Amino acid sequence: MSDTSLENEESSTKARMMIEPDALHEGEDELFLDCPQCGSTTTISRILNKGRCSGYLDSAQAESTTEDEQLLDPICTAKLSLELVWTS
Repeated sequence: MSDTSLENEESSTKARMMIEPDALHEGEDELFLDCPQCGSTTTISRILNKGRCSGYLDSAQAESTTEDEQLLDPICTAKLSLELVWTS
């Protein structure tokens, strides 16, 4: 996500973080990161494709009810993206 699109989201709090090598977790087929908001382990491909961590419930999931008929709330509201930065 570019700085321009981050600036257009005026109502949200934005933060950037540097990811160190020890922040990556290896699975059988993919690399994982921990969500900075809720701590859920999330694949890099999910961040790239969905822009959300695995703790996020979309509107269809949030409207479904549990056994005791309560609406589910999203666990995590963070929007995630990855940015590649290089210098020459």
